[in-house]
Amino acid sequence: MIRIYDWLNQEALDLHYSLQAAGIMGETIVLNDEGNLPEDITSPYRYFCNATSDTGKALYFNQLTVPEGWQITGNNTEGEVWSYGVKKATIHYHMPLYLRLIKQVDWLTLDGKVYVTDHYNQYGWCFAKTYFDGNQQVVLKKYFTKQGHEVISHNLVTGDVLLSWQGKDYHFTRLVDFILFYLAEAGYNLSNIWYNSLGLPFLASYYYQGEGVDTLFWQEDVGEAIPGNMKLILEGNAGRTKRVVVQQKTVYEKLLRLASAEEAEKIAYLGYIYPNIRTNHNRKQALILTNSDQIEGLDNLLRNLQDYHIHIAALTEMSQHLIDYESFQQVTLYPNVSQKMVDQLFEACDVYLDINHGGEILSASRRAYESNLLILGFDNTVHQRQFMSADHIFKAQEPEQMADFLRQCQDLPRAVAKQRSEAGQSTPADYHQILGGY
Repeated sequence: MIRIYDWLNQEALDLHYSLQAAGIMGETIVLNDEGNLPEDITSPYRYFCNATSDTGKALYFNQLTVPEGWQITGNNTEGEVWSYGVKKATIHYHMPLYLRLIKQVDWLTLDGKVYVTDHYNQYGWCFAKTYFDGNQQVVLKKYFTKQGHEVISHNLVTGDVLLSWQGKDYHFTRLVDFILFYLAEAGYNLSNIWYNSLGLPFLASYYYQGEGVDTLFWQEDVGEAIPGNMKLILEGNAGRTKRVVVQQKTVYEKLLRLASAEEAEKIAYLGYIYPNIRTNHNRKQALILTNSDQIEGLDNLLRNLQDYHIHIAALTEMSQHLIDYESFQQVTLYPNVSQKMVDQLFEACDVYLDINHGGEILSASRRAYESNLLILGFDNTVHQRQFMSADHIFKAQEPEQMADFLRQCQDLPRAVAKQRSEAGQSTPADYHQILGGY
């Protein structure tokens, strides 16, 4: 059995972790490789280009090779390459961004347009190049070995793929044909293909000629009609794919309303198994991670929660507005916080206040959920509602309700259990029940 993911996004990672936690093993493949795959996940490009863990390590942003006299600058968001006042390139980082490890470099024309992008993997070498035409449209992508030998060329205009492999040249007129060649060449057991997209992974299942039973794991929303390729599955016209496993409860319920009774029998619900890093110790220690000095309701919370200590951490310097909160004995500030200190704060706190405006940093809500911190937020600040109980989101106009809740909540672990339940947490037993003998 193999799993085929379109992209290694968070949903794919959640499914990957859930299957492992349930003890369901199998080969895992990603069809769009951005160069930073875990060691237990591979791709056609990693396979044919022989990218393995012993071939190097990721490049720090200022390790990029540039002509003599050029300058490399950077911050925790991106880097830049300059030559005598002219910007030559933009450097993008792998996640997490603060590590500043090179993911790709966009090389620029004199008028600031991207003409080629160099893609770097976690081993520190340029494994792919994307080429653009004058209208900034992608026209070609090539993949290379560490030594710079071209192995794969994908024409994004015609769809043709050229492969140089073991002394032979292969020409595929469709990308799916290249994927099917890879699956056969790598020798995978294709009796069961589990995949998470109605795009290229679905096509690989649809066009594969061998016997087997496949499963679609649906991780997206749906509109007012069942997607076309999913309709093929539910009507029994998709070859090997016989069922759809939906991973969001609201989407599952919506699909049941859209499907006929016969189609509904092929639809099942299965949430994720999330990490359970530690237990909640019922301490009155609250954490806020922010790069903004706009923190909703903070003054009210400080007035009404005298027995709570609030830790506020930022990856950057703090404005004077935030620094002024140091005058409160119950507040500790952490400007330019290190990753080590962030780890310590998630161990020391049992409440996470998702009350900062602006973007979320360090996937704070997810980490708080996995660490069993009780997550509270306001309706105009919450960043990831899927990890929160609906009862733990308060109106911004009534901040005292959040303070009242915390004063009255004497059993934080019990509230966290409710939070876990409402987030659709599944168990290994659920996975074995739905997926059977896999």
